[in-house]
This record gives sequence, C-alpha cells and structure tokens, in this order.
Amino acid sequence: MKKLRTLKHLLFGTYARIFVFSYLLFMVVGALLLKLPLSVQAEVPLDWVDAFFVSASGLSTTGLTPVVPRETFTIFGQVVLALIIQFGGIGIIMMISIFWLAIRKKIGFRERGIMMTDQNQLSRHGIVRFVRNVLIVIFTIEAIAFVIMSAYLYLSGHFPLSDALFQAFFLTISLFTNAGFDIAPDADSFAMFSQDYFMQTLAMTLMFIGAAGFWVLAEIKEFIHAKLNRQHFHFSVFVKLLVALHLSIWIVSALLLLLVEQGAFFSGKGLFETLYYSLFMSLTTRNAGFSTMDVAQFTTAVHVFFVGLMFLGSSPNSAGGGIRTTTLLTTFLGSRSFALGRNQVVYHGRTIPHETVFKSFIVLFGAITLIAFNVFVLSVVESMDFKMLLFEATSAFGTTGLSLGATPELHSVSKILLIFTMFIGRVGILAFLLMFKPERQKKGYVTYPEMDIIVG
Repeated sequence: MKKLRTLKHLLFGTYARIFVFSYLLFMVVGALLLKLPLSVQAEVPLDWVDAFFVSASGLSTTGLTPVVPRETFTIFGQVVLALIIQFGGIGIIMMISIFWLAIRKKIGFRERGIMMTDQNQLSRHGIVRFVRNVLIVIFTIEAIAFVIMSAYLYLSGHFPLSDALFQAFFLTISLFTNAGFDIAPDADSFAMFSQDYFMQTLAMTLMFIGAAGFWVLAEIKEFIHAKLNRQHFHFSVFVKLLVALHLSIWIVSALLLLLVEQGAFFSGKGLFETLYYSLFMSLTTRNAGFSTMDVAQFTTAVHVFFVGLMFLGSSPNSAGGGIRTTTLLTTFLGSRSFALGRNQVVYHGRTIPHETVFKSFIVLFGAITLIAFNVFVLSVVESMDFKMLLFEATSAFGTTGLSLGATPELHSVSKILLIFTMFIGRVGILAFLLMFKPERQKKGYVTYPEMDIIVG
C-alpha cells in the first residue's frame, strides 16, 4: 500500500506530472488500440514500434509516420487515429472537461489546476469559462468545415458520398489540429488538391485558426456574444499580439519562399499557382505538415528556411508546436533590453516579468539541445544525408510532420528517439522540466554567497 502511494506521488504528485503522465498514458492506450486486429488491415504488418510511433505522432499532431495510414489501418483504425489527433490537438484534459461540464461536475481547485497546466494558463481564475468558450468555438468551426468540405468533395466529383463524408471527417480534424495526417487515395497529402484552390483556401483557413492560439478563439466567442447583446468588447493586447505575430510571420515567409524559389520550383508557373504554393507551404511548415507538392523539390536554401519555421512553430496554447512565436519575441526583447542596458523588458508600454524572459531562454536552449542530440544520434544510427536528419529531427520536435523521405527508412532506435522528441514537443519543454520539481518546496534553504563567473 505504501509503495502504491509512493508511486502515485511520483507520477501524479504535481500538476505538471499529472499533465505529462496523462499524455504518456494516452499515447500507450492509443498504440494498443492501433495494434488491435480490428484496426489493422489483413496481412499488413504493423510492429509495436510503428504503432507507438503513429500514436505519438497523432497525439502530438505531428504527422510523421513510418506507415501509410490508408493502406495500413481499417476504417476503425483510421477513426481511432482521428480521435487520437483530436484529443492530442485540443488537449486531453480539455476533452475530459467536456465530460465534467456535461455531468455538471463541480470543478474544484485541483481540477482547475490541471486544466490550467494543460492549457498553459497563468492563473486558475476564469479557466472553466475559458475552456467552455474554446470548446464551443472549436467544435462549431469543425462542424461548419465538415459540412462545407463533405459537400464540396461530393459535388465536385472528388469522391462518392460515403468517401466524401469520411474524408471530410478525417481532414477537418487533421487540418484544424495541424496534424498533417491524411487518408488520400495516393497517400500524397494535399497534392491531389494542388490545383484546387477552394480546398486549399479552406485548408489554410483551418490551419491558420488552429495554430493562432486558443486565447484568440476564446475572445472571438466573447466578441460575438458582446455584439449580439450590443455591448462593447475590446480584444486584449495579448490576443492582438498573437494574431499579429502569426499573420506577419506567414506573410513574410510566403514572400521569402516566393523570392528564393522564383528561378527554381516556381519557374514557368503562373502567378496564381505560385502564390498559392507560397502561401500554403509557408503556413503548413510552421506546424501542419500538409503539402501540395514534394518538399524535396525545393532548393537547399528553402529546406534550411523550413527548418527554421518548423523550429519556431505556432502560437502558444494552440494545436501547433515548436518553441512558439511568443518565445522568440520574448528572447529577442530580452536580448535587446540587455544590449541597451535596460533593467526592464518592455513591450508596448508593458513590462514582461523577468521570470517569463528566463523561461523563454530555457525553452530556446532546451529545444536547440534536444534537436542537436537527436541529430547526433540519428547521424550515428542512420546512413543518410545530414540535411535529411536535421529536417526529420526538427519536424518531430516542432510537431510539423514534413519529411524529405527519411521516416519510413528509419531504424527502430531512431524511431524510439523521435517518439520521445514528438512527445516532448507536445507537452512542452517547460512542463517536462517541471516534472522534476518537488511537490513542496523545502523551507530553510541556506543562502550562499555570490560568485561571479566570466561569460561570453
């Protein structure tokens, strides 16, 4: 009994541990469900490493996969994968909150703390209302997108009705959560829609909203509610910042991609076609993982640029991954304040706490270290080009899912390493590190004298 209590405290003693081990448990359950005979097509091999890889990739909404989902999994298995993606993209605790809200469970201090950790919030205050608003907006958007997409896929002649409905069900979830998984007939991601600008526009809309951040969705719900009741509403500075960063990075990335590939991949292509390739590929690289063409056709310069975009990722508290846009902004502002000799880190007349700046540097350093370790191990295990391995490792951490073709050829050791990397990319470096924080801070720490160290 004592050993069970000790194990319980070890695994679930803090909110961070509850958060991380809940995702770990969900990943294991997902792998078990995907390995069921009911999930795998007859005479199609699926070993345990690949089952865990797909489960981890779905949970982290990455999209890297050593198998072809449509050819490997039955309809039941594909539904299981879609549900793993949905839970992983929105958040396990948030999805559990649906059940809590449905049965009108009194959400106490502990539950609010878990929800706060899952949604990367700063306070418990208003967390239930936040979760409720986000869930309403998410399922409304997905329902509308499902109806539009299924009708279009059927009426345009892409699929018969039953296939159109299932494709729309799977793609709506995968696009909104920026997962990158597809069940296209030729397993070509979004290449079948490379000339279908309606589907691309719908896809980019879902990817953009899903990666913009749940804070944005929550305030959109408040904005609509206020307008319906003829009340005034002002978006917060934080939400304006998220949208501005998300949109500006997308536009700048698209322009850079267009300029670099003008004499290469885009050579001979029309303006409209080039514009859509640039917009789609610059947005999907930051987390979604869908592609309207073979990424390997781009030049090395663009591959390096894509590594940077995958590393950056999307907005915080969204369906995407990476170090997040605000982390990059905060580290830049912190570095600028140091260079200018300022004691405060200021953004638009507001001071950013030093602890937040410190956290941003921890995330940046941790991400670089994790990717460097991945590339080193992959270089030892695999006989592949360095660029392919760097691309694969960054894609796994950034939960993007784009690949230069290395994933199916990886050794089991490499797959296990990438499973761990995708998992860290999903739960976040800070949450992973906070697992090691003791349940209660000990009192009476000894204060030691300072010792300065020469750095730089």
